[in-house]
Amino acid sequence: MNLDIKDRRILYELDKNARASFSEIAKRIKLSKNSVISRIKKLEEEEIILNYNGVININHLGYTTYDIYLKFQDTTPEKEKEIINLAVKNKKIWLVGKLEGIVNLVLFISTKTPEEFYEIWDSLYQKIKKNVKVMRIAILLEYHHFTKEYLLGSDASKRIVEMIGKKRYVDVDNTDVNILKQMANDARISLIDLSEKFKLTPKTIRNRIKRLEKEKVILGYKININFQKLGYEYYKVLLTLNNLGIREELYMWILRNPNVVYYDKFLNGADFEFDVEISSFKKFVELLENLKQDFKKSIKEIEWFSAIKIYKSSYF
Repeated sequence: MNLDIKDRRILYELDKNARASFSEIAKRIKLSKNSVISRIKKLEEEEIILNYNGVININHLGYTTYDIYLKFQDTTPEKEKEIINLAVKNKKIWLVGKLEGIVNLVLFISTKTPEEFYEIWDSLYQKIKKNVKVMRIAILLEYHHFTKEYLLGSDASKRIVEMIGKKRYVDVDNTDVNILKQMANDARISLIDLSEKFKLTPKTIRNRIKRLEKEKVILGYKININFQKLGYEYYKVLLTLNNLGIREELYMWILRNPNVVYYDKFLNGADFEFDVEISSFKKFVELLENLKQDFKKSIKEIEWFSAIKIYKSSYF
């Protein structure tokens, strides 16, 4: 599917706020409401828009997120698919991605205690140990979502950043948790549908959502874009630094780059990590060359791997 500027603007508006109404989007991009509805439907049918996710700051709910990197060994394509399916079917694992390079599979697991994490991970590891090498298990400290400025070639210095970060416990009840789980997987669900599902009035649902937004439990609403169908490639970059004092300057550098879509900070991770969606490997190499040029002698080593497919991503 060839995207015109209106399609890209729709994707950009949904990336900023996936709960924006058809009317709001139509007004911003100067199209009729029916045209916006038609275009979004086509983007969904073509699987350019895969789904809509609420960005849930699960740190505020008392969770810790563990990031697991695995490399396949002694496998066949069938065995790899079997391992991936095991991870996808596990309700405790909220992100599953197939990678190429120094790492082949990434998993995210969020739990309230280390013991709970160990139980979930050990149960899976016993089944796959023969065919994987554990490259790292790290604890996610911060996870920054940048708006996808590359969709429009916009000024990246003004982009929106949504950050999962420091823990600040927020009191929520079971109804709040159920709403969060629903919106994590379907950010565009209507208040009417939520009220029918949870047997509450639309006003009560709206007030609960507004409170969760105010408390920064819900950080925003994003679309999950099929970057490959846009003709883009996805790379994860891990830097080992000679000088840790440049991390703030590095952050400002990636913030200004429209192709950088995430910044990640891990305990037991690399010194500095970020994620890139870009139109070609050649352009990616140019990005790395510019990075090395701008931070001469400060970067000791650059490692990277590419994402082939995200099988599961729900934030909660």
